[in-house]
Amino acid sequence: MKQLSFNENSTTEWKNVQHFYHDMFWDEIHAKVSRDIKKMLQDQIYEEFDMQIGAKRYERTDTRQDKRIGYRPRTYEVLGHHITGLKIPRARKLDIRFTVFDMWERVQSKVLNAMVTAYLLGKSSTTAQDIIESFGQSRFSRSYLQRLVKNFEIRLKRYQERKINKNYPYVFIDGMAVKVRDIYLKEKIVIFALGMDKKHKIDLLGWVVTDSEDEASVRSLLIDLKNRGLEVPDMFTSDGSGGIRAALKLEYSHTPWQLCTFHKIKNINDHLTDMDNRKHILREAGDIYQLSETKTDAIKRFKTFKKDWYDKEPEAVRLFSRGFEHTLSYFDQPKDMWVSIRTNNIAEQFIGKLRSWLSKFNYFQGKTNLELAIYTYLCYKNRELVPEVKNRINLQKNTLLVA
Repeated sequence: MKQLSFNENSTTEWKNVQHFYHDMFWDEIHAKVSRDIKKMLQDQIYEEFDMQIGAKRYERTDTRQDKRIGYRPRTYEVLGHHITGLKIPRARKLDIRFTVFDMWERVQSKVLNAMVTAYLLGKSSTTAQDIIESFGQSRFSRSYLQRLVKNFEIRLKRYQERKINKNYPYVFIDGMAVKVRDIYLKEKIVIFALGMDKKHKIDLLGWVVTDSEDEASVRSLLIDLKNRGLEVPDMFTSDGSGGIRAALKLEYSHTPWQLCTFHKIKNINDHLTDMDNRKHILREAGDIYQLSETKTDAIKRFKTFKKDWYDKEPEAVRLFSRGFEHTLSYFDQPKDMWVSIRTNNIAEQFIGKLRSWLSKFNYFQGKTNLELAIYTYLCYKNRELVPEVKNRINLQKNTLLVA
């Protein structure tokens, strides 16, 4: 019987050989593609230079406008390739511009996105640089990243100061808690205001970062919205936060306030004494809003509900009855808007998606990083995390990317 030799018939060794030739094949492909890209870029650079000075190399023509004075080397980054040794011709007098650098970004948008995310994750430009350079493609200076982040700060400031030129008859207010480290780690509250027009289009109007959802904090947000041109809405919708309610009474005393019906019903669930009653009592409470065609009809259903359930669940019914009239404000608005405006779901859905975006950050190094992270989500959502090529400005000239 022939003895098996695992050294000579190793499956692991064969797999290693396969991986080696596989990697070698793709390395050769990658190198060839890089050479082809470099040749294409270099040819276009020479052609554009000849067109702008009005003559080819060593050519004497009446249209020649300048002379060559050598070239400068430049590296260039396109998606997946780092091109080195490009020759950029120089003219004695003319300021030559090349459209090739508008068509092919030195740093691709995916890399720029990664830079900003790495900065926010790493809390510093040094850490972000280490993260990005570990991919082996992006070689950039620390000042480059700092200018890129500074650009986002400028765009954020412009966004926060923008004028509200559109009418939003319905405004939703809600807050979320996040962790921020200033001197020490603590919890901050971000209060958001979202507007909805009569076509159900929703926009984020603004936000404020505060220590709590108190009257002064919410009022500062409302004053900011007023100063930027928000017209008096037809109705505000929020949960039962005392700070929100108090601020609305001060700044918009004549504007109806809708207490979120979902939170009102949820409050019943939180105070039940017998969970066997849960299904029936919640369904009947929901029917007050789902089945009523008028405010009068809703009040009749509420009275019946209170009569049927008070003896069984007195505390839950008592809390549901408190401020019940504020859950009926939506009946005074057009019927096609009722489902959208009687709850604060619009604000909560936005916060839920934002919270998922921010979940990659355990905490934020200061308020600025928090607001930058919120703004990057808005840019990502609107596909504007990195501006389009036609709206970009060369970062090498001490300028910034602007949208």
